[in-house]
Amino acid sequence: MRADWSKKCFEDCIESVVYTQKIQRKDFLSTGQFPIVSQEEDFINGYWDRDADLFRVASPVIAFSVSGKYWVNNHAHILKFNNMATQRFVEFYLESTKLDEYITGAAQPKLNQKALNSIPIPIPGSLEAQAEIVESFVSVRRKTHNLATLYEHKLTSLEALKKSLLYQAFTGNL
Repeated sequence: MRADWSKKCFEDCIESVVYTQKIQRKDFLSTGQFPIVSQEEDFINGYWDRDADLFRVASPVIAFSVSGKYWVNNHAHILKFNNMATQRFVEFYLESTKLDEYITGAAQPKLNQKALNSIPIPIPGSLEAQAEIVESFVSVRRKTHNLATLYEHKLTSLEALKKSLLYQAFTGNL
């Protein structure tokens, strides 16, 4: 770690937000105005329509890094950061780090608040440095996405060419 960086526990990077209202799964709507965010892999589990029930904050919130109006299930963590640079930096760090040692439960793996708060995060000394690193990550992510899309198109074209050549070969036109 660089000398101008520090290692902070996750809880020192955020303001924890406690939100305890709960909608039972049986009450979820199949369509609706507001997606329900949960901790599960497919993190949109259903929908809700009552605007008055929504959790509101004045600053950025991440839970699978969503924006807009969402209902947050009681098992998802609501995290509030003081600034977007730190939010994005921590988000990229968590995406790139093995968190197995912090996960509890065998049948239903979960990252509880205590374990989340104990994760050490290396933090650059300034917000400007965080923002520069995040911009580099965003740029690399954009480039890799563009390359992946390009190669997917090439693979699709090659598969079509292969089928065409096989068809021509089996119909005696090759």
